[in-house]
Amino acid sequence: MRLRLLLAYVGTRYSGWQIQEKPDPPLTIQGTLERALRKISGVPVRIHGSGRTDAGVHAHGQVAHCDVPDAKAGLHWRQSLNALLPSDIRVIQADPAPADFHARKDALNKTYTYQFWQERAFVPPHLIPFVWACGPVEANTMRAALPHLLGQHDFAGLRNTGTDVESSLRTIETADLCTLPCCEHFPEHAPMLRLTVTADGFLKQMVRNIAGLLVACGQGKIHPQCIPALLAAHDRQAVPAVTAPPQGLTLVRVTYPKQEKGT
Repeated sequence: MRLRLLLAYVGTRYSGWQIQEKPDPPLTIQGTLERALRKISGVPVRIHGSGRTDAGVHAHGQVAHCDVPDAKAGLHWRQSLNALLPSDIRVIQADPAPADFHARKDALNKTYTYQFWQERAFVPPHLIPFVWACGPVEANTMRAALPHLLGQHDFAGLRNTGTDVESSLRTIETADLCTLPCCEHFPEHAPMLRLTVTADGFLKQMVRNIAGLLVACGQGKIHPQCIPALLAAHDRQAVPAVTAPPQGLTLVRVTYPKQEKGT
């Protein structure tokens, strides 16, 4: 029986989604899930995610699939898995799926958020694992950069090395930068900013490179009008912006052709 899982996790203490075949492998989301699945199923179970989140990256809406023994079809999988998983990984939904459902190949698009903390004086402790303390930025300049990223482009200039792909063409469908309310119970402070971006796919660390590019714009280091030329170079070294740190990034939603609750 094929299961479709909706997952949420805090990626802080994990070396990303993907299991690493090493003699002493680091802790990963996939590896932790597979240990729980094996304990319940009594056999090894390989789980496939919609994408490979990096070390330190979080998820509210990761989708995954796996095949479990038919004899376990009647099990309450969400409850059973959550009883075995650590508290920083939660199964939000667990439902039977068509035998040909594939969490990665069937995805129409994915949505990520990235959070920027502007206040230099302090970062609320509960936000430290979930923001980039980048300092003050000009939000409207960052917003002026977003239209240059929309649509289909060759995003090789915003891709880090490490994963081979047939094409670096991707289509960014929507991108928005919103200003969030100040944190309750803390002194008045510069507001946190949240980038939300949806695309038909993302290259390795592409969203983190977009975040770094936006901060460079917001700090006056890059003019938004320069972005088309930077993308046209098709070279990461041609983009004078850092790769934003992983902790600000969260996979929030994956959509599929047949919309179902939780996807």
